[in-house]
Amino acid sequence: MYMTSWSRVCLRGRILAQVFCALTVLSAPVSGGDAGAAGASFLKFSPSPRGTGMGEAYTAIAEDAYSAWWNPAGLGSVEGPELAATYNDSLEGVTYQYLSAAYPLRYGSTLGFNIIRLSVDPFQGYDAQGVKSGKVESSDMAVGGAYGRVLLKDEIERPVLNVGAGLKVISEKLHNVSANTAALDLGAVYYLRPSNYWMRKVPAQELRVAMTVRNLGPGLKFDRRSSPLPLSATLGGSWHSHPGGSASLILSLDQTYSNDEKYYAALGAEYVAFQLLSFRAGYRTGVSIGSGLRMGVGFRLSFMDIDYSMSPYGELGAMHKVGVSMRLGATVAKQPLDGKTRRVEKAKLMAPRERIEKLDLFAKDFLELARKDLAARRYVSAAANMRKAFNLEPSLKEGDWGRRHDRLVDIITGLKLADIPARERTLARNTEQSNVGVEAVAAYLEGKDLKALLLSHAALGADLRGDALFEELLYRMSDFVKIHVRRDEILPKETLIKEKLRKAAKGFYIQQFDMAAKECEEVAVLDEENPVAWTRLGSAYFMMGDKDKAKKAYRKALELNPNDRITKEFMDAQGWSGADKRQ
Repeated sequence: MYMTSWSRVCLRGRILAQVFCALTVLSAPVSGGDAGAAGASFLKFSPSPRGTGMGEAYTAIAEDAYSAWWNPAGLGSVEGPELAATYNDSLEGVTYQYLSAAYPLRYGSTLGFNIIRLSVDPFQGYDAQGVKSGKVESSDMAVGGAYGRVLLKDEIERPVLNVGAGLKVISEKLHNVSANTAALDLGAVYYLRPSNYWMRKVPAQELRVAMTVRNLGPGLKFDRRSSPLPLSATLGGSWHSHPGGSASLILSLDQTYSNDEKYYAALGAEYVAFQLLSFRAGYRTGVSIGSGLRMGVGFRLSFMDIDYSMSPYGELGAMHKVGVSMRLGATVAKQPLDGKTRRVEKAKLMAPRERIEKLDLFAKDFLELARKDLAARRYVSAAANMRKAFNLEPSLKEGDWGRRHDRLVDIITGLKLADIPARERTLARNTEQSNVGVEAVAAYLEGKDLKALLLSHAALGADLRGDALFEELLYRMSDFVKIHVRRDEILPKETLIKEKLRKAAKGFYIQQFDMAAKECEEVAVLDEENPVAWTRLGSAYFMMGDKDKAKKAYRKALELNPNDRITKEFMDAQGWSGADKRQ
């Protein structure tokens, strides 16, 4: 039979298989395989240099583009699109290539795609009589897709329980003979975090427990001989801590049962310094070549990770593996108090009521701090506290506080308050100019655009030779509210009010009552407690024939000045007093 004719494959093929898998064979086509031995052994070769450097104890850690191989459930925690690639050709002409991608449909729901290819340089083949028959080519390939999603989330909508599955098509080729099959991978990961962990800027300790089953499917069949896939089940755990500053430490343990290796364990550790440089080490039991020791380093850049691992194989030397991972898209904070975090939308909330209530109170505490900051004219700090509140409870941003924050960002950015702290100190001074400028800012934050612009005129008018900040405030405010600057109204506040009342009187004199009404309206905007403005506004409305508005303006005037006998008599004459006052 054909397979029997290949049972005398050269010793080199057998050695290569042992090197890559620490098993008896690398793949069924290369060695022919023993009865009952697993085929497609290339599926057991770990693609990630980071995972390899940690002793291959990576099942509970994977949250990247490599998750499709290690544990598809980890895809559910991928925050942005990622690409990863590994290349290795360090031993005896064997080339291993791995390419993968992860694409979140939304946070908590991610698709993965991966390609694995292993090829061996052409080697000498023999026929059934042991006679050389020419060079033989051999290659293995698997193409797969995976999906991971979050089923349960906590009070700040971070993952608690993820599940995932992956399907791959497997192909092995030896010279002019090939075999094909398909396999399924299943995985889950559970996150355990301390209570109220979101109250700190630094990520809290985290314990993860994960489980994965790999290569469920029919075996590969060459001619009439079949080899099962390398079926395995792994239970893994990892502990994630932050010993201080920007450093982090991960310890991990995987325990695996498989149909050909039976049982082996893997231990790993990773220490990350300055969020930049990673040092890794691990140990894997059950290897037949080498010590089982693994080591590696990594460099984390803003958009890319570069990882390297080294695995010693005794007299055969060491296997060196290099991989690159690219993150596409902006990074986000891991803790709400450190910045905006990702939120899982479609998952079941699993958190005690008291935690949810405490989160809400904690978020509102930051809004109270923001309120105090605004009163103390600490605008940059106020915006920061608002963002902390929104990061803890995003629904707060949908209301008035969200609008205030957006407008406050306009002020901070337009006046460069964060870049030039001295400007915030200028606004904090107890001078007429600063006080009126602060009134303008407060009016803008509350959505009173016209008042904000008029007060900005008055702030600059208070001291034309004062700080240039107030001229910038006026022109920025004009841009914000889309109303042109009125150069003739750059006057101190009280002078501006008198000037507008003078213009209103002129409007009455020339019988342009609409002009009079406009000027009186703006005086009422500048000073809502000015009874003269309300009285004249009522008169302007009355002369324009709008008796409803006139009645309301006169009533406001009487509220401010109940001793205004003339206005009261006029209202009585119109029948606007008594029971009608309650309308």
